Amino acid sequence: MGTRVLAALGGAVVVAAGAVVFASTSAAVGPAPAPIVQAAQASCFTDGNGICTVTHGLGKVPEAVVVSPNTPSPFNAFTLNTVFGSYTATTFQVRAMFTQTAPKTFGQIWFSYAAYGSPSAPPTTVTTPTTPPPPTTTLKPPTTTTPPPATTPDPTTTPTGGGT
Repeated sequence: MGTRVLAALGGAVVVAAGAVVFASTSAAVGPAPAPIVQAAQASCFTDGNGICTVTHGLGKVPEAVVVSPNTPSPFNAFTLNTVFGSYTATTFQVRAMFTQTAPKTFGQIWFSYAAYGSPSAPPTTVTTPTTPPPPTTTLKPPTTTTPPPATTPDPTTTPTGGGT
């Protein structure tokens, strides 16, 4: 009987060790840098086309908005989509439909949404390379030189001295 208890405890230790190893090697994977996300529940009244405007706090135009209807009663089911081209830095529009051709008009809808925006790019500073000024050259005035006096005798003169 003691052997069975030890075997069971040994198996539990191996399973626990495996769980620790597995947990330590898993990591979350996703875009880097992580997108800006705002998720919330909302409620609004639709107009004659089944459309209502939702205010969000993302602070920029969302790249994507995911909506999911929350129906408080089984007789109030509707589908919900975002309206193409309606995203702004503060709002987006949703359209509620009972069927493909019948909008949920002039009624209250409840839903959850997640608005996704790209992370703000870090500020970029543009540095322009500085070029050194062109080298300055100082012009010296030309120097004039006088030729040295001739040291050879002048051939037009005759030497003085004895002669015939």
